[in-house]
Amino acid sequence: MAARVNGICVPITVSDMKKGTHSPAISLDARIHKLESLRAIDDLIVDLGRAFDAGPSATALRPLFSEDAVFVIDQYDTLEGREAIAEGVAGNSETGFCWTLHYLVSPRVELFEDGASGQVDFYLWEVATASSGKSYWIGGRYEAQAVADKGRWRFSRLELKADLISHYPEGWREKPASLADA
Repeated sequence: MAARVNGICVPITVSDMKKGTHSPAISLDARIHKLESLRAIDDLIVDLGRAFDAGPSATALRPLFSEDAVFVIDQYDTLEGREAIAEGVAGNSETGFCWTLHYLVSPRVELFEDGASGQVDFYLWEVATASSGKSYWIGGRYEAQAVADKGRWRFSRLELKADLISHYPEGWREKPASLADA
């Protein structure tokens, strides 16, 4: 994002905002736009985890991706286009993971000077059950590009870089009736 100061285009960076070193000449509107964009991208990450954990839900996934988005799923698959991503991820529950609990944490967002796109990365910690009934721990990170598209932020590119996918032979158990039974 940039602001005009005496007719000169001055870039505003996320690190400037965090350090409080932004120029007082940068407009309040530009600063508010940046904060609103950062918050909307945080919401996009939350919505992604919830869409994955809702089945996954193709309906919940569709609005999170631009029409021409690309989703690289580590070495396993690359899905191209909003519809292919939504249907491909949702369809994976038949042969891949049928239950998941995603923790998407520590997002870092860098908005580009255009104010309508940015680089995003965040960590993944996940517990999952495969359609085979086996339980897994999954950890890694996502690298993404986000764009402001038709009034909301969406992923234009999302790449999972899994560092571990480890079988958990004991499997998940029902929550105990009391903590004394844990």
